[in-house]
Amino acid sequence: MIIGVTFDIEQCTGKMLWQILKCIDIESYIWYVEQDAVYTSPSGETFFKKDSYDGSEFLKLALVDHYIIFLKAGAYLKNGGYFDIKTYEDFVKSDCQLLLLICDCEYVDIYAKDKNISKAIYENAIANNFTNLEYVTEENDGRTGMDV
Repeated sequence: MIIGVTFDIEQCTGKMLWQILKCIDIESYIWYVEQDAVYTSPSGETFFKKDSYDGSEFLKLALVDHYIIFLKAGAYLKNGGYFDIKTYEDFVKSDCQLLLLICDCEYVDIYAKDKNISKAIYENAIANNFTNLEYVTEENDGRTGMDV
């Protein structure tokens, strides 16, 4: 069973959040930023100023140039309750619909409860020429924790 997508992105300054997530309805979620080292470009200021954003706020940020060193962000339905996700089992039990994990500036893992979202992200990754693209399944998922 498909539980997500993994791929590598180019280390660069730009609108990488937009490039990764433009295939989903970003505005239909509340976004919780749990761990991050994301900076504005070219000033180098901290990108995320708070822990949660409504969908339109998050979309506006995604369209601003930034540089991601690491990021853990969860997308929750507007009536869902926030939960600090530490394991895949936590993700399954939570109201989180999509968990975005980016580490070391280039390695991306996205877990999604909806297989159609995983497929859309996979197709978007192909269109963006992201490398080392794979579906994450229960059988090949080597992640032991959901932190970056």
